[in-house]
Amino acid sequence: MKQILTGFLDQEGSISFSEQLKLAQKHHIDHIALRYYNQKPLIEISEKEIKEMQNDLKDAKMRVSMIDTLTKGYDINSDAKQKEALDEFKYMVKIADKFKTNYLILRLPKFNDVMKEFDLIKKCMHPFIDFANKKGKKILLMPDQGYKANTYAYLFKKLKSNNLYFLFDPVYFLDIHESSTTAYRLLKKKIEAFACHDQDHQSIPKLIGYGKTDIVSIFKKLIRDNFSGFLLIDNKFYKAVFEEPEKKEGFFKKMFSNAKKKKEAQKDELSKKIFPNEETKNVTYDDILDNQIKVLHIIFKK
Repeated sequence: MKQILTGFLDQEGSISFSEQLKLAQKHHIDHIALRYYNQKPLIEISEKEIKEMQNDLKDAKMRVSMIDTLTKGYDINSDAKQKEALDEFKYMVKIADKFKTNYLILRLPKFNDVMKEFDLIKKCMHPFIDFANKKGKKILLMPDQGYKANTYAYLFKKLKSNNLYFLFDPVYFLDIHESSTTAYRLLKKKIEAFACHDQDHQSIPKLIGYGKTDIVSIFKKLIRDNFSGFLLIDNKFYKAVFEEPEKKEGFFKKMFSNAKKKKEAQKDELSKKIFPNEETKNVTYDDILDNQIKVLHIIFKK
């Protein structure tokens, strides 16, 4: 199976569902990932809204690749929080059924030492894994809370589940000062989805290959290892470059001015990289998305 190009494209919940679908269609993406509907988490939407989404997806000839449950890490020692998270997950599985997808994103609970607390982690995770398995679903663990790659590798080995996988995010490992190539080596057998974005050491988003995540090197390894999962094209450019900073007055006016200048500088840099022969061309978010998709098509020969 070929890799599937997908993404949330909701600009972190800031745009409507119809705008999200239009963006996907414009860039020839036929699988879309879901976490919000018109700025609301999916867990909060009504049956009427689900019907509206189903109709919109059908009209757009769009399939759903995965759903983010948006569950937050809870204290592993709290039975009440664990029950609440499990109930939410079971409801999200029902929503996944309505959208005909088998993949749900989940985050680990909060713990301090994976080896010392493994029995407790296992007690917490097994109900999620068992329910997902019963319903024919696969769990994609989203890296979170600064857990290292070896923590996830240890859990995959010990939990021994055939429906528990990993959403690999090279920017996450850069942020926690861990080698993304080492992380890939430890987790490659469990990677079912890959976040295709890059960043520098100052947390500034960069075009693929221009950051410090070693993403191109990992792409080569994905190809070598016959990766056939999801490629998520989401990036942080909208928020970092195009979203207007909140206007401040008085003492904070200078901060607002500096933030605006920084965004303009980033926009100029992106314009020069994407349009090197057009000095007066101002890059748009669409231009960046189009550029990054073309890069993935070239790399993966899609």
